[in-house]
Amino acid sequence: MRVKEITDAEKAEYNELAFQYGTIYNTVDWLGVFGDRVRLIGIYDDGNHLKGGFTLYQVKKFGLRIIRNPPYTPNVGPFLEIEAKNHITIMETWKKALTLLADFIDSYPSWVTSVALSKNIIDTQPFIWKKFKVVAGYKYLVDLNGSIDDIWSRMSRNRKNEIKKAESDGLVTKKVDDYEIVKMLYMKTLSRQEMVANEYYLDKVLFEFSNDANSFAFAVYDKERPIASFFVVYDKIDSHGVVSGYDHEQKHRGAGPLATWAAIKHAKSLGLQHFDFEGSMIPRIEQYLRGFGGQLVPYYSVNKAKLPLEILLKFFKRDLF
Repeated sequence: MRVKEITDAEKAEYNELAFQYGTIYNTVDWLGVFGDRVRLIGIYDDGNHLKGGFTLYQVKKFGLRIIRNPPYTPNVGPFLEIEAKNHITIMETWKKALTLLADFIDSYPSWVTSVALSKNIIDTQPFIWKKFKVVAGYKYLVDLNGSIDDIWSRMSRNRKNEIKKAESDGLVTKKVDDYEIVKMLYMKTLSRQEMVANEYYLDKVLFEFSNDANSFAFAVYDKERPIASFFVVYDKIDSHGVVSGYDHEQKHRGAGPLATWAAIKHAKSLGLQHFDFEGSMIPRIEQYLRGFGGQLVPYYSVNKAKLPLEILLKFFKRDLF
C-alpha cells in the first residue's frame, strides 16, 4: 500500500470512490471549487490500484505554507474501499492506510498542519505516534430512518415550542432556489457575531457548485420578508448543513428552528439516512443544535507545527497545539 498525488487521468476513478465510500466533501466536484489549492491524494493497494484518498488544502499566511481543511469543508477524509469482511483484516487495512496518511502529511512541506478527519476515523494512533496533537470535536447526527413523528419526538420541548410558535404566528417556509437569500441572511448573522465570511468561496459553493442533485435550501418568511434560512448539501447517504442565517432584527426565535425542521423533513423525503449538523464547539450553538434530537458523534482533528512556531501557537491556539 502507498499514497501519492493522483493524476488528472485518475480523477474520474477517484470521484467514483469518493462518492461510494466518502461524503460529498470528498468528491472532485466539491473540491473543484477550491482550484489548485487542493491536492487530491490517492491511497493505492499493493497492486497499485486506487482504493481511496484524502485531501490537502494549502494556503500561505505571512509567507508560511499552512495545510488545513478547505473553507466550508468539515473533513478531508480519508475514504477507503475495503473488500475484506473479517473485522481484524479491516482494522489492519485501515491502520496501514492511516499510518501512510500520517507519514505523508508529516513529510509534506508546510509550517502548520491542522485538519479534521472524517467522523468514521476513530483510530488516531498513527498520528499520535507521529507526534501530532489529536483533538476531539463533536457534532450531532439526526437519524432519518424512523418516521417524521419519531424524529419530532426526539426534539427538545423548547425546539418544538419554537417551531409551533413560528407556525402559529404565520411564518411561512419555502424551498428556495434564489441563494442570494441564503447569502444575505448568513452574512447578517456573521456581521452580528463580528465574524468574517470567506465570501469568495461562499459564492462558488452557492452559485457554481450547487444544483438540484446535490443541494437544497429553505427560507422562512414573515409576510414577504425572508428572516431565516438553511442551506444543505447531500450525497447518496447523508445531508450536511453548510450555512444558515437569521435576521435578528426581526427577533422571532422560531424562524431558525422552522427553517431547520423543513430541511430535516426534506432530507428524509429524499431517502437520506442522516442529517449532519457538522457541529460546533461554541457552547451556545452546541446547545441550540442539541435541541434537534441528534446523536452526539465525535470526530478528530490532527495538528502539528514546526518549532519554534509550535511554541508560539501554544499561546494563541492552545486548544489545537
